[in-house]
Amino acid sequence: MKRITMKSMMVLALGGMMFISQTPTYAQLGGLGLGKKKSADTGGATIDKDAFGKSADQTAENLLAARITFQDAKKKMADALGIKTDAYEKASEALRTKEGSTSDKVKQLETTSKITADADKEFDAKMAESKELSAESKAKFAEGGGKFIEGVLLEKAQIEAIQKLVEQGQSLVQSASPLQKAGVLSIVKPVTTMSTIVPGDVKEGTSTLSKIMKFAQSQKVEIPGSDKATALLGNGP
Repeated sequence: MKRITMKSMMVLALGGMMFISQTPTYAQLGGLGLGKKKSADTGGATIDKDAFGKSADQTAENLLAARITFQDAKKKMADALGIKTDAYEKASEALRTKEGSTSDKVKQLETTSKITADADKEFDAKMAESKELSAESKAKFAEGGGKFIEGVLLEKAQIEAIQKLVEQGQSLVQSASPLQKAGVLSIVKPVTTMSTIVPGDVKEGTSTLSKIMKFAQSQKVEIPGSDKATALLGNGP
């Protein structure tokens, strides 16, 4: 049996080191498109760009639906208060045009508040007057108030989804190659915009809801879903 000399052992060790040094690292495989880097921010799950885009678009759709509910609710309550305006109807019609990219839908969310700015001021002023409403107007105000509660709850429900999308978007940007960066940023940007406008909108909606509930109480009007409003106002936006 042939004995392994010290010289032979050194040659074998040197060869093993050379093999290890030439083996591609995980990062190198990822750079070649042969491996996918997983993000710790998402619990180790690989973020799929197309799935992310679809989720972002669905969230924008949900926000549009919530905003439409807001505008339809305010139109009913404005009619009950005797406010002559078509601002809420115009805003609702603008929001119903859901065609286009996610960015287009987010822009719709940003611009509709400008359409109703003056009407919103008049709406608050009319409630502050506390003028007694007719039975018919009370019924209309109650219906609008119930829909407004639905709108606040619908929009608030999207905050958690948006926060998750923001984290996934950050992971996508960090793992994107220089060539992919621009495309990834284009689908992440609408999510970033939603994350800046939605919490403020929910806070404003909750504040308006508080005024609506106080006015309804002064008018002895029972708002459908008032228990949900009480819980919402108690927990804050």
